[in-house]
Amino acid sequence: MPTFSAASEASLAKCLPQLQQIARAAIKVIDFRVLDSTRGRAAQEKAFRTGNSKVHFGDSAHNYVPAVAFDLFPAPYDWDNRQSFINLSKVILAMPAKLGLVGLDDKPLRLRWLGDPNSDGNLADGWDMPHYELHVWRDYAKKFSKLYED
Repeated sequence: MPTFSAASEASLAKCLPQLQQIARAAIKVIDFRVLDSTRGRAAQEKAFRTGNSKVHFGDSAHNYVPAVAFDLFPAPYDWDNRQSFINLSKVILAMPAKLGLVGLDDKPLRLRWLGDPNSDGNLADGWDMPHYELHVWRDYAKKFSKLYED
């Protein structure tokens, strides 16, 4: 059974407990790494400059602690293996319901995957295959997190 590396554990530890639960349950089903969770100002601006993010610091779900988003990289760890990202998304997106997780206002917890940001099955509109965020992440950040200034 796959387990998380120390680096994945360190990133996961910065996430809201619900995201930690999802990842810990999912690793028992499919192998993946946790690449990123909380990102400070310098890291966010670097991600923006290099094209790995479309937003500046403060406008990303990664800029809060505890994190309201995480980036996951599926085995076999090939950025061009689109199917591995799709397979992982099926497991991750099903976990909140499988675990009975409740979100804000006692509604079922929902995740948004930026590989398919409109949740319409059209991956052509997706650009950030590793990224998952609580839906609606700004509401979670406002209630449970604070901006991470590094």
